[in-house]
Amino acid sequence: MTDQNETDTPPTEAPEAPREPERDWGWVWSNAKTILGAIALAIVIRVVIFEAFEIDGPSMEPTLLNGDRVVVAKFPFGLFLPGTSEAVANWGTPSVGDVVIIKSPLDDIDIVKRVIGVPGDTIEMHDDAVWRNGEPIHRRVLGPCRETESSENPTDCEWVEEGVDALRWRTSHSYYSPHEDMGPMVVPPGHIFVLGDHRDRSNDSRNPRVGMIPVTRVKGRALAIYWSNDEWIRWDRAFSAIH
Repeated sequence: MTDQNETDTPPTEAPEAPREPERDWGWVWSNAKTILGAIALAIVIRVVIFEAFEIDGPSMEPTLLNGDRVVVAKFPFGLFLPGTSEAVANWGTPSVGDVVIIKSPLDDIDIVKRVIGVPGDTIEMHDDAVWRNGEPIHRRVLGPCRETESSENPTDCEWVEEGVDALRWRTSHSYYSPHEDMGPMVVPPGHIFVLGDHRDRSNDSRNPRVGMIPVTRVKGRALAIYWSNDEWIRWDRAFSAIH
């Protein structure tokens, strides 16, 4: 028999030990890999594929203006690492008419110029007209420069259309500059001959201290203007291709 004074009491449970917060190291490592991958991709794009470049000065007017920001394709010609003066590897040569970024042999700074001659070409100038391989390239006077696309007074400046084959581009020069003669000069293997589109204000292959440019000093080809501003934003130039 059960004692009437005896009461049933539930067994006492031992308290649970406090749990340490769980750490999902898999989630942390997955995010770290994503971040590191994005950084590595950005470095590869910057070093090997594309680079941004800001135009400084009038040497490429009217094609490129002071303050234009351009996208440069680095991969067509070789591997050009930051902080170097020449490509560590080359696998291509620019074509006539290309606008290229060059590490200048004169002072080792980046300059932008247009390719006029490639290896084997004979380049000369007569009365400001460019001759290539014994024949003048296409040349047509367009008229006074537009004030919005030149640092010169329009009454002093003239635009000229030049080109080879189906490719056309614009150049500019002063009405009052002396007519220039040069050459003939043969472009040696592994080099290019370059001119600025503003023929009176460009330090290019006409200068013996610059001369023919080794292809190893070509950093890339300018593709497009993605932004433009000097004293004001030039909305009409943003996102425009370079010809």
